[in-house]
Amino acid sequence: MSNAEANETPAKNLLAGYISEDEMAQARGVGVRALRAERQRGDGPPWVKLSRSIWYPEAGFRDWLKSIEQRPVRARKAA
Repeated sequence: MSNAEANETPAKNLLAGYISEDEMAQARGVGVRALRAERQRGDGPPWVKLSRSIWYPEAGFRDWLKSIEQRPVRARKAA
């Protein structure tokens, strides 16, 4: 293992289970500015700020999706 590989591995392991702000924007089909606006309003999935970077926990994102899940409205029965 090279010295560069040894230095990268711990950081990648620490962020396992998290996705970057850019990856979240791409996955949701929105812009980074939309994510930033959500954070300012207190909406959206949970997030973590490390230094100057924003990271979203994958498990938290899944929980957030379930919390905003919509149920179909029952069709009215014909009288």
